Amino acid sequence: MHFLIGIWSAFLQTWIHIGIHIFPHTIHPMVVHFPIALLYLALAVDILGKLVKTPDRFFDRASFWLTVLGFIAGAVAAAMGVISEQFVKWNSTTIAILAAHQRDAVLTGIFAFLAIIARLIAHYPQTAMGRNSRWSFANSGRGRSTGLSTLFLFLAVVMITLTGTLGGTMVYHYGVGIRHVTYINPLKKP
Repeated sequence: MHFLIGIWSAFLQTWIHIGIHIFPHTIHPMVVHFPIALLYLALAVDILGKLVKTPDRFFDRASFWLTVLGFIAGAVAAAMGVISEQFVKWNSTTIAILAAHQRDAVLTGIFAFLAIIARLIAHYPQTAMGRNSRWSFANSGRGRSTGLSTLFLFLAVVMITLTGTLGGTMVYHYGVGIRHVTYINPLKKP
């Protein structure tokens, strides 16, 4: 186990060393909106697919690929978050919020990954003409949206909402990543 932790630590340090020279310090806020939008849209399309049945299972396919793209975008946003946090001055409060933000982001990724796995395991029901293999994985009939995959996707959306709330709290309440914070009270008369 120590060997794997050592490999991960070496990889992370190399990523940080290279990334801080390539990306701007604001890279995480630039990319973090993609997984949020993709996972929300994946859930909406998944629910729509349960309400509207199409012969080509368009909504099933769309929600699956939106979930995959949301998972990939989340991994990219996390990698960029590691870079952005190197430019921030931390205090004990913001470190605690960052730890919760990172924990919730990891849980988001886990739930999105489980939604994908549940879809890969699920089979379409047999039809009179055989499986609907028009888009299924290697004509295996896999990829159907199930209640379990929808539950995992819903939990991913809940977790990404909490993750974004904590990220917004760090930025807007504590000024994390902001070079100059000026607060003007609009109710105070000059």
